[in-house]
Amino acid sequence: MDSNGCNFIALASSLAILISQEFETDDLNVLAAFFSALGDNIAIIAASR
Repeated sequence: MDSNGCNFIALASSLAILISQEFETDDLNVLAAFFSALGDNIAIIAASR
């Protein structure tokens, strides 16, 4: 994995930690589901291009 990929992993992990400190568990579950759906839709759009 190149350093750019590692940077994205570190960024995602850092953002997840920061977000988790600001929201309650129920809100985190909704956010997790939303971001999963967003990522899935982006992947579908990219695959269809």
